[in-house]
Amino acid sequence: MRLPTIWGVLCRLWLAAALGLALAPSARAADLHQGVASCAGGICHASSQPLGNSGIRRDEYFIWQQRDPHARATATLGSERSRRIGAALGLDPQSAPQCLACHADAIAPAQRGERWLASDGIGCEVCHGGSERWLAEHSRPGLSLAQKAAMGMTATWQPEVRAALCLDCHQGDTSHPISHAMMAAGHPPLLFELDTFSALQPPHYDRDADYAERKGGADAARDWALGQALAADRLLGALAQGELGKGLMPELVYFDCEACHHPLTAGRWQSGRNAGTAPGTPPLADAPLYWLGLWLQVAAPEAAPDWHRQLLALQASTGQGHAALQLAARTARTQLQERLLPLLRERRLDPTQLKSLLRTIAGTGESVRGRDFLAAQQSAMAALVIGDALTQRGFPQSPAQRQATEALYAAVRERERFRPGDYQAALRRLRDSLP
Repeated sequence: MRLPTIWGVLCRLWLAAALGLALAPSARAADLHQGVASCAGGICHASSQPLGNSGIRRDEYFIWQQRDPHARATATLGSERSRRIGAALGLDPQSAPQCLACHADAIAPAQRGERWLASDGIGCEVCHGGSERWLAEHSRPGLSLAQKAAMGMTATWQPEVRAALCLDCHQGDTSHPISHAMMAAGHPPLLFELDTFSALQPPHYDRDADYAERKGGADAARDWALGQALAADRLLGALAQGELGKGLMPELVYFDCEACHHPLTAGRWQSGRNAGTAPGTPPLADAPLYWLGLWLQVAAPEAAPDWHRQLLALQASTGQGHAALQLAARTARTQLQERLLPLLRERRLDPTQLKSLLRTIAGTGESVRGRDFLAAQQSAMAALVIGDALTQRGFPQSPAQRQATEALYAAVRERERFRPGDYQAALRRLRDSLP
C-alpha cells in the first residue's frame, strides 16, 4: 500500500484548507441512487475501524462521515460564505442548480431511492454510480471488474475515470458551470492534481497486494501526468467549443487570475509569458498544458517540441480573436488525444527519469513561469508526488528535499500573499537538495 508520509499529508491538507477546496466530484445518475444509508450496514462499510478479514476495509462509511469533506458538501451551501456568494449572484445556493451540480447528489427525483437523502452531500453513489443494479451483487466473490462496470458501477479504480470525476467540478464543464462571476462573488479558486486529490479525499481503500492484483498497482507519477493531461483536455475542449462569457472574450474563468488581480506596479509585465503577445493580453490558465510539456521532456522527448509549439500557438492566439483561439485549441486537443494520451498510458518512468523530472520541476523557477502562482501551486504538488514516487521505488527523500518541498507549500499557502521570490528560493532549495 502507498501511504503518503505524515508531512506529505499535512502539506496537502494545508494547501486544501488555504484554498477552501470543496473536493466535490460530479454525480453519475444512470441508475437509481439508493442513498448512503444503503452502504452503511455494520457488516458492509460502517465499521468504526478496519476489520481486515476481507478484501475491503469495512470502515469506508466511517471515513467518509468523519474525515471526508465530501460528506459536508451540501451543508456548506448553508454557510455564511455561501449566503454571501448567493446574495451577490442573486440566487439561493441551497436550491440553485449551478450550486447543487457540484455540492450535492444532483439527480432527478425519479432516480432517488427510498433511503436517498438530500443532506447526504457527496455520498457513495456520486462517485461509484447509482447502485440500483450492483448494490446486492458487488461483494459477490469472483465478480470481475468488467461485470461490476456493466452493472453501472463507475470504474474509479482507473485513474482516467477518477480524474474525470474530479475535473467535472474542480475544473467545470457545461453541466457543472464554474464562472468568473462565481469567483468574483467569493467562490474559492479551483485547483486540481489527481494524486494529491486522491490523498486528500482521504482514501478509504488499501493499495495492498490484493488491491494491486485486482485493480493495478499504485503509480503516483503516472497519475500526476494523466491528471495534467486530462485537465489540459478539458481546458482545450472548452476553448475549442467557444464557450463564451457575456463580454468580448471567452469566459474569464479560463484565464490566469493573477494576470489582472495584482497591484499595478511598474515593471511587472514579463516578456514571453504569453508567446509574444502585447502587454495587457491576459494569459490563459494553461498550467496543465505547461506541466504536461515538462513530463514530455523526460518521458517522450521526441514529442516535446511539437507540444511546445502547440502551446505557443495557443498562447499567441489569445491576441488574435475568437476564431484563432478556437482553431489553436482544436489543433492542440487533437494532438493531445491522438498522440500524447497514448504515450501517457504506455510509458512508465523509471527512477532515473523520475529524478530527471524532479530536477526539471526544480529548474522552473528560472523560466518565464517562475513568477506564476498557478505554476507555483502545481510545482508544490508535483514535487511532493514525484518525491513519493521515488520513495516507492526505493529512493527516500532527504531531509533537505522534504524541507524544500515544505517551503514550496508555504509559498503558495495564501494566494493574496504570494511572493515570487520566496517561491523561486524554495525551488532553488529543492534543486540543491537533489543528488
